[in-house]
Amino acid sequence: MREVIIPKTAITRYGKGVIMHFVKSKYDNCTWNKNFSTWHMLRNRYDNGHRDSQRSKLYEAEHDLIPPADDNSLEFHDVILKLAEVVNDTWFRKKFGRLFSDTELKVEDASARQDMAYALGTDKLSFPPHFCNLPIILHELTHIIVDRLSFVVHFRKKYTCHGRMFAFIYLELVKKYMGSENYTILKSGYKEFNVKYHNRIPQTHANKRVLRERFANNILNNK
Repeated sequence: MREVIIPKTAITRYGKGVIMHFVKSKYDNCTWNKNFSTWHMLRNRYDNGHRDSQRSKLYEAEHDLIPPADDNSLEFHDVILKLAEVVNDTWFRKKFGRLFSDTELKVEDASARQDMAYALGTDKLSFPPHFCNLPIILHELTHIIVDRLSFVVHFRKKYTCHGRMFAFIYLELVKKYMGSENYTILKSGYKEFNVKYHNRIPQTHANKRVLRERFANNILNNK
């Protein structure tokens, strides 16, 4: 088995792809972010559960961000280089380094018959040829981040697959690695399709009572 070395990342080939090993970085123990008010949502998201209610909304919201299948597709080798570039970037390591410090990520070179890219659990990505572009790479990498966060940040509870946490981190990655224009496209898509990504405001007992009464009134009015 041949091993290829990219700076800060060991790449080992296996049957259907590669295994990427990310070494420790001096930035891995940084606090989440100096802008505490924004990145505090990494701890307090109210976003746990198994019901993936935002999936179709988020897919619609990112539609204008994704290039056509035959346009701007990367070779599998370039997908690996892009993943290594992003994960080893200083900005990324300051935010998520503790999730990738001395860890492995398996990346599969999938068959063209596979109908979409996948993130499987906390340590495997799968990319068929027509789904090798930067927004999809960032989308699937966000799944890895969110799944790993589930075990270290919010009391070991699993975050919703395409919930607020996912939407927030995906938007931040697009802003950093695809620029302000694409960030605006995705953010506008969130607004158009009502994709929630802001930190959820805890409800007081009084607010919950008002919401219950409003819900009951709506049911009565619709009868």
